[in-house]
Amino acid sequence: MNIENKRKIFKYNEDDILEILSEYLSEENGFDTFYSRSIILGTPGKDLRLVAVIGDLDDINIAKLNLEEIEKESDYNGTH
Repeated sequence: MNIENKRKIFKYNEDDILEILSEYLSEENGFDTFYSRSIILGTPGKDLRLVAVIGDLDDINIAKLNLEEIEKESDYNGTH
């Protein structure tokens, strides 16, 4: 079997990317069930960034948060 036969190709749209990242971050932070809101900002290859807020399932106030404002007030705090 050659190496090309072992390759997998993935193509995700923005909603899929946000869902995958939110699920990963919630799991990493101990949330079994959660409510989240996230946005991708910037330009690919230049200043692309994710702003995500994750809380308990009953924290419906997350829907009211202004993610652009949170982005302005927040420092980078990712683990990678």
